[in-house]
Amino acid sequence: MSISALAILGVAAAMILALVMARPVRRTHPGRFRRRLARPRLKPMSRSEAEQYLAQWAVISGRFVESPGEATAGARDLLDTVATARGLPTASPEVRAHALKALFPGHAEAAPGLHAAAEQAAAGNADVESLRQAMLAGRALLRELVAAPPRVPDVAPVSQRKAAVPGRRVPPQRSATLHP
Repeated sequence: MSISALAILGVAAAMILALVMARPVRRTHPGRFRRRLARPRLKPMSRSEAEQYLAQWAVISGRFVESPGEATAGARDLLDTVATARGLPTASPEVRAHALKALFPGHAEAAPGLHAAAEQAAAGNADVESLRQAMLAGRALLRELVAAPPRVPDVAPVSQRKAAVPGRRVPPQRSATLHP
């Protein structure tokens, strides 16, 4: 094969690869294109962090009877903190709500509902039942957000681990040195 034929094949292969690897584009209006937002990726969270956030939610929800407005605002802030810790966008509540909707479609209205309820409570024109419903939806979303993979195991640093644990499976590459 000649060098020019190889060059043409190489350029054609590069163009096909570029088309395959390009981000999907969706037509929204005649003549206009919009990039499709990628599904957000969650940062890892350890089990101890998850338990800490759930314990904070329990404290906040325990204050609901005495002060529903303050508890709703605290729940909104905790949900925002957990979403930030998991790596969701922080640009605006609408962008974050879109990311949460993409990840947890069953709880799509929980975050905006909790934000709206907290704002109504701050303005003084929210009834307790709407605040309660927003708290319940927020709790369900928080549980999903905390439990969603990826998870990282809680492990001790290498310097604090025991050398051998009874009943622990030894990887195959090391087992040859342990058996006679």
